[in-house]
Amino acid sequence: MSSGTRIRGDFMNETQLKTFLSVAEKRSYSKTAVLFDVTQPTVTSRIKSLEDKLKCKLFKRIGHDIFLTEEGHLFINHAENILNYIKHSKEIVHTTKEPVLKVGFSPGYSYSFIVDLLKTVQTIGNKEIKIVEGYDSVDLNDRILSGDIDLVFTRMVLGNSNDIISEYLFENKVILIASNDHPLSQKEHVSLADLNGETILSYRRDTQLWRLIDDVLLGVENITRIELDNNEMLKQAVANNIGIATTLSLGIDKEKDTNLTVKEITELSNITNDVYVQYRKNISDEEVCKKIIYSFINHKYNKT
Repeated sequence: MSSGTRIRGDFMNETQLKTFLSVAEKRSYSKTAVLFDVTQPTVTSRIKSLEDKLKCKLFKRIGHDIFLTEEGHLFINHAENILNYIKHSKEIVHTTKEPVLKVGFSPGYSYSFIVDLLKTVQTIGNKEIKIVEGYDSVDLNDRILSGDIDLVFTRMVLGNSNDIISEYLFENKVILIASNDHPLSQKEHVSLADLNGETILSYRRDTQLWRLIDDVLLGVENITRIELDNNEMLKQAVANNIGIATTLSLGIDKEKDTNLTVKEITELSNITNDVYVQYRKNISDEEVCKKIIYSFINHKYNKT
């Protein structure tokens, strides 16, 4: 087990480590959730993500009680040391560099979103801005809580946090896409039963949103599942008639994705998937923050 273990395109973060140490001390997921002012499933998700990255179990249950595994005991010192390194690194960075505005996106937005954002950043000038794609909304919310990111666009609103402002933006529906010459593209209404026997593409199925989508698709018979790494790869596969796909409405650019047909299935559209912008109250440049948010909103209503 190594602190440098990497998975999902990202290293373990500060919030995950603090959550682990709290559960280890209190031997309780619910008490840790109260301490961090989050839901118990969020604590569970943080621990699961950390275990995935370390490729081992950190806790075990015996009856109703929670105990550290042997690996969990070994990892405590590593976690404490990593947190100390993070603290010292932040102190060094703050004394040597101007603030950098760090903006995070959940996966699934069309790349034209990022292009429009970059154009906005270009017009601002003389600002250090970093743009990152998080693994999912849980990852991004953890990173803004830990101070690693300043502004995020996610599907999950944070709980009561004195340091974070959360604002609802709009809905991001779960949709079905097919190539224009696929038989389903010619149907006026598509139901779950119409998906029987199809090859269905998706990406990052281990995230919370895609688990909800998979629950809806459980009743579909004789399907072949293919998982891809990102939304752009998924759209290319659909355009080349590899299969049909579930994705998000903000992942489609109506000006560029003209070779794809979008269909709504009631059961998928009913999955709640709202977009929130969340940013730190002490954000280094509020004017830049607002320009980025307006760019995001304008893109939604102009290109999707």
